Amino acid sequence: MCSVSIAQPTLTATGMNPVIGNSYTVESANYVSPGSSGASQTWNLSSMSGTSSSTANAVSPGSTTYGGSFPNSNLAWTNTGGDAIYYKTSNTALQFYGVASGTTVLSYSNPEDQLHFPFTYNNTYSDTWAVNFNSGGYTVYRKGTTNVTADSYGTLVTPAGTFTNVLRIHFVQNYQDSIYVMGPQIVTYNNDEYIWYKEGTHVQLATVYTLTPSTGSPTTSGTYTTTTSGINEFSGILSSSDLFPNPASDKVTIDFSLTENQKVNVRLINVIGEQLNINQNTNGVQGENRIQLDVADLSEGIYFAQIVLNGNIAATKRFVISK
Repeated sequence: MCSVSIAQPTLTATGMNPVIGNSYTVESANYVSPGSSGASQTWNLSSMSGTSSSTANAVSPGSTTYGGSFPNSNLAWTNTGGDAIYYKTSNTALQFYGVASGTTVLSYSNPEDQLHFPFTYNNTYSDTWAVNFNSGGYTVYRKGTTNVTADSYGTLVTPAGTFTNVLRIHFVQNYQDSIYVMGPQIVTYNNDEYIWYKEGTHVQLATVYTLTPSTGSPTTSGTYTTTTSGINEFSGILSSSDLFPNPASDKVTIDFSLTENQKVNVRLINVIGEQLNINQNTNGVQGENRIQLDVADLSEGIYFAQIVLNGNIAATKRFVISK
């Protein structure tokens, strides 16, 4: 029962890429300790105190003022302050292409990978990126490397609520700004950041970071998401779930228990985040339920079964097909 209640989550392109029309509200907050790494953790960030809030909406880049500066992006988050953050979503990665804030435009010549898919506990990658921009009439040349590790999973507590089956990702960014002002000037930065994600929410649940420049004092801060069109916490409705056999060859069975009646859809996702044409719909009833899927025609490899309640992903099960 413990392995069911604190499952090892996997982030997929379907569950995490934002979609045009999504929206969320985030609260800027004080820094709190990110807590421990490892399996089955509980992180208590409830002491975060909000200082200001902002609502973000996912829109087409072409609908924004500076969308033409980001021809490779396919989605932008706009906030109540008028800023726009540009991304490219795909089956394998969520890439950051830059930001427009006021008249300052940072368009990356080499985008930064925000997430890789699928991504689960102990997965890691390294990504290099670069961007030039104008500041005070001078051109700033920024380049860096980001090292990303899914260092833990478990239950997250924020002022907005409690979320189960959360994956924490540790971002370590090392970058430098080069500028010529009465001679060459170089400032280096280290950003040590933790971000908590839940499959199916399309946005981060919370962040804390420490930014340390080579000149000046470190900056610490945090955020937590208060409301979003993507977050739906169904841990109280989907009280347990199991998939077997694993590995499988011709059929997989999914057992799950509901605390109330729900429309249930189980769909299959391949390793690059594509939804397959194998799915099963049912009217789930309170108590024990069972769905069986025919996977005999699928190739050997890794797959993910998503349990969807009333259109929202409640759980993702990883399994292997071996023949």
